[in-house]
Amino acid sequence: MTDPDMDIAVLESIRGVHDTALVDFLDQAWTAAEVPDDDVELVFADTFSHPGLHAPTVAAKKPQDAGAFGQYCFDTITGIGPGTFDAAIGSVNTALTAMRRVADGAPLAMALCRPPGHHVSADAFGGGSYLNNAAICAQALRNGGADKIAILDVDFHHGNGTQSIFYDRADVLYASLHGHPDRSYPYFTGYAGEAGSGHGRGTTLNLPFAEAIEGPEYLALLGGALSTISTFTPDVIVVSLGFDTFRGDPGGDAALVRADYHEMGRAIADVGVPVLAILEGGYSVSELGDNVGAWLSGAMNASTVGG
Repeated sequence: MTDPDMDIAVLESIRGVHDTALVDFLDQAWTAAEVPDDDVELVFADTFSHPGLHAPTVAAKKPQDAGAFGQYCFDTITGIGPGTFDAAIGSVNTALTAMRRVADGAPLAMALCRPPGHHVSADAFGGGSYLNNAAICAQALRNGGADKIAILDVDFHHGNGTQSIFYDRADVLYASLHGHPDRSYPYFTGYAGEAGSGHGRGTTLNLPFAEAIEGPEYLALLGGALSTISTFTPDVIVVSLGFDTFRGDPGGDAALVRADYHEMGRAIADVGVPVLAILEGGYSVSELGDNVGAWLSGAMNASTVGG
């Protein structure tokens, strides 16, 4: 690994969710790229492999060298630079630090993570994400003795990676409010009919919304998701907390305003379950801090937290 003194517990938590091959690729990708030009800051996949092209008999084979990037990255917009892996590890460590606060009894903790993570599956990264902070924390909470975890994803974009990791499991509920998959990245994932499979049938809830959705309609959808979560009776709610639903955010086409985030935080905390909030997207940079503050204000003043 890049840092020989990395906390072994952090690495074990990562490998509890992600394939070792993906983690090793991320660790080695920049060096393996052998970038000759000092002016090059990032390398990108120039193509990527669609899962439908994988024959079952060769699915376990992994390409080397140039082909490897497109095997592990599912888009052509997520770059890797000399510090990418260390940043991703730091983001996971931030999330796990907040998680330990909740595990120790805090009713609310927030991790201001960069890079985000909810697009990363067990074996593929993309969407500006490299390791799935929310999924890693959910699994770590389960390993620590929690019976059930709910993940509530309120980023504008569907958390395709988180959904895929827990899609067939009954112990982790994934609920997501997001822009409709026909028009919104990562595209064609997160339809309402995707509800889990096998033992996980019924533990995935997708609530795609229309363009330019405003606060009242959005909060009504959120109320439905929280009702499902409450019925599930989780020990902890992990919130993949994106602010790219803000009006005018370049990453989405929703139309929430700052007061809506206050109400969102209050409503989530009012479920009466410890909340671990992990920052995902939010690209109106000048507005992001105030929006985070509004969400925290609502959550901290909820009746169940006690202000």
